[in-house]
Amino acid sequence: MFVALLVTTLLAAPPARLVPPLPPADIQALLAMDPSKDPAAAKRMLSEAGVPADQRRKAAEAIAKAGSGTTVAAVLDAAIQCTGTCGATRDLADLLVSMAADAAKDPATLERLTKLAQATDDPMRVTAYRTIAALPADQRPAALKDIAVRVIALKAVPGAMQYDVKEVKAKAGEILDFAFENTDTIQHNLLMVAPGKMSEVGVAADKMGETVEGKAAQFVPDLPSVIAVMGLVDPQKSGHLYMAAPQKPGTYQYVCTYPGHWRMMNGKLKVEKSEK
Repeated sequence: MFVALLVTTLLAAPPARLVPPLPPADIQALLAMDPSKDPAAAKRMLSEAGVPADQRRKAAEAIAKAGSGTTVAAVLDAAIQCTGTCGATRDLADLLVSMAADAAKDPATLERLTKLAQATDDPMRVTAYRTIAALPADQRPAALKDIAVRVIALKAVPGAMQYDVKEVKAKAGEILDFAFENTDTIQHNLLMVAPGKMSEVGVAADKMGETVEGKAAQFVPDLPSVIAVMGLVDPQKSGHLYMAAPQKPGTYQYVCTYPGHWRMMNGKLKVEKSEK
């Protein structure tokens, strides 16, 4: 019964580009393995959801040692291969950012990150940009010395089903960090959606209902109009949504899609043409 429910839940959930899947059923057995002695386990530890950051890094160390490369390069390789397609997409991005100092000591990896950060159409751009931005200015490549990730701090207004920030302006391509603090007593999420598509996304989320499948998908509809996602954030917890402002100027909307919330809990991201 449980296995059938788990399979149904996973099949119902959106792909990893939207919401990370649940950890694999054998996660405890996987975590008990020694990545230095089991290449297959090391590879899985990099790609699966539910692996702690320190163990993921040990797996990268084992892979790097076997291939005579560096640990940070192994993490970058895994992040590129994983982006949007496996459970560890977001965890690998955060791990890579935490290893910025290692990247600065690895010229080849730093050069790869620089190219990715400058590629406006590459899905790894935000992660690469964040990694370089985490370095002191004097350790960054000359072309990216003055970059920064702009933090947009917002909170849930307790009892009001509202974000306290209702409008944000950004330049096309600007890297943004929507840092959300859930000061309410119920869960909320935050989705960025295409212009004019909030109702489409909100109605689809309402139809998911407060079901096992809906909760597993964190009430995120699998629609092309959903651009970026911060999953459900528990009360008194916080979350981040990292994204590049769309290249096409226009008014995008951010919205909470917990069933029934979207009509009130939303805001606008007004994207202006870049000056470059």
